[in-house]
Amino acid sequence: MTKLPVVPLLTGRQDLILARAAGRRVLHLGCVDAGLLHARFARQELMHQKLAAVASELWGVDIDQEGIQFLASHGFEHLIAGDICEPSILAQLSGQPFDLVLATEVIEHLPNPVQFLQAARQLLTPGQTELIITVPNAFRIQTLLWLLRGVEYVHPDHNYWFSYVTATNLLRKSGFDVTEVYAYTFQPRAGLPNVARRLLGRPAPPASASTAALPRAANGVSPHLLGRGLDYVRSLPKRLLASALYRTTSFWGDGLILVAQASADAN
Repeated sequence: MTKLPVVPLLTGRQDLILARAAGRRVLHLGCVDAGLLHARFARQELMHQKLAAVASELWGVDIDQEGIQFLASHGFEHLIAGDICEPSILAQLSGQPFDLVLATEVIEHLPNPVQFLQAARQLLTPGQTELIITVPNAFRIQTLLWLLRGVEYVHPDHNYWFSYVTATNLLRKSGFDVTEVYAYTFQPRAGLPNVARRLLGRPAPPASASTAALPRAANGVSPHLLGRGLDYVRSLPKRLLASALYRTTSFWGDGLILVAQASADAN
């Protein structure tokens, strides 16, 4: 048994990653987001787009040749199609003084994550370059709720679940020192939405032009607002459960963020 540390619980993972990438030379491993590339790019939600807006220099590597070509056709530079475990790909990247290497939601898809991490380690300058990985959490609330119905709720391409112990062990065995750990959640944790404020008689922020134009029922409540209210009521048991569980440990979160540096004494 391992006593879990107290770690911060973040809402989503992107804010921390983008803050760490700001003004730095970044290598983004798995930059394409295969299967969702075109839709996310059109909505400007692709992580590589967001990184390009804050990093001083951005490189990207992915085994998806078509995805790399798509990004290149839209003006992105320093793109490499291939597997970083291949010596030819490592040769193209060696000597680049990266400040940050990112592998977000990548290693759970790989057949050999240790081989991948050991290859990535060769691109880090000990004491200078940071590695940030993110992984899905084995004990996330959503997974456990589905398990009560006899269903394993998991991405069909994932090979592993990770926990604090298994993720930190994997990094240490791959030649890294883990310096920071965070949990993140996609579960709503903010204050009451507007519909709940209305039901409780609390003032809501001023309505935008689009919401002000919505049709109203005879009692002055729009169907849209009513729908949101019903959605909120249906989600309330899950919200209350999440709130109670998060008070015990952040490791009920949807995923984990681990920050590491190359171990000076690793082979």
